[in-house]
Amino acid sequence: MTVPHVAIAVLCGTTGGPATYGRKLVRALQATGEAKLSVLTDRPAAFEQLPANTNCDLVEVPMHGGIDRLRWQHLAVPKALRKLRPDVYHDTKNALPWRVRCPSVVTVHDLAYHTIPNSFGFASRQFLLRATRSAVRRANAIIVPSQATADDLAKFYSSSIERTHIVPHGIDTPPDHDPKQTEQDAQRLGLPSNFVLHVGTIQARKNVDLVIAAVRQLRAKGFDYRAVIVGRRGWLSERAFAEIKRDDTAIWLEHLNEHDLAACYALAAAFVSPSAYEGFGLAVADALAAGVPTVIANVSSLPELCGDAAIRLTSISTEAIMSALESLLHDHAEQAKFAKLGRERAAQFSWQACATGHLNAYRQALQ
Repeated sequence: MTVPHVAIAVLCGTTGGPATYGRKLVRALQATGEAKLSVLTDRPAAFEQLPANTNCDLVEVPMHGGIDRLRWQHLAVPKALRKLRPDVYHDTKNALPWRVRCPSVVTVHDLAYHTIPNSFGFASRQFLLRATRSAVRRANAIIVPSQATADDLAKFYSSSIERTHIVPHGIDTPPDHDPKQTEQDAQRLGLPSNFVLHVGTIQARKNVDLVIAAVRQLRAKGFDYRAVIVGRRGWLSERAFAEIKRDDTAIWLEHLNEHDLAACYALAAAFVSPSAYEGFGLAVADALAAGVPTVIANVSSLPELCGDAAIRLTSISTEAIMSALESLLHDHAEQAKFAKLGRERAAQFSWQACATGHLNAYRQALQ
């Protein structure tokens, strides 16, 4: 059977969920052997460990963030596609070039710029609104990572319903950690003995400031814990950094490699995500997989992702986070319960299933 030739664009130069999704999706798709891949990327080195295979080639495209995206998306990518002549083009980050001569697929990760517009700068929001509107209108198939995102897409773009595929991301099994190595990692990173973890781009909708304030209130009640925040500076992050500056016990780690990030998960007493909106929640997924007792906002995709494997906040507030952590960290049986439930929940999500869902979307686009 002839396999489709899929050109897939993956922007790796920025950290965060979409870049992680793109890299891991390519590996999962290649493993199926059911598509010939041409990966358009700014960093071919990110895919150098792919198994040798004639079904995957790398095409370097000088992609950058910010305003430069208009140039490479609408000029450099179409130029590359004219040479490649794929059967399907897949953009993994909410947009499509203006001129695509083959069937196209787009991944819409979330619609936070619709649902919580005040958490975006004006220029960024306008770009995202226009790019998504255009891509959703023209795509032959649309991929979203959760039912919550599919519902939002249907609300704002009702014509998209019949073309939408709900394909959850996979969740990786965390690496085994040698206790001695983990202790060395903790010392090198400056991690405290007891800490509450948050991972993700620091931006307004993540409510990182509430995590730091809640942990400070815990210390006032006699709990010896500190907040560890991992993630790059994002849009409208002033509140979070003001709180980090105010609390000299909080630790901010801007960039970590996969090994060091895994060490943070392995050592954390709890993970908190009071995010006002998530399209899927890869950082939360990693916490579940690592067996870190997890506290989440009861909104968007997070309850869908976690099921009963996480504690749901009664509100997105300092007081609610502090109360949830106080109950959890007081009770070792509860900690063990949520660690077990988290691992079991994470095991239900695989990159193999994710790849299969994408292949189904490509087939629809070809029809």
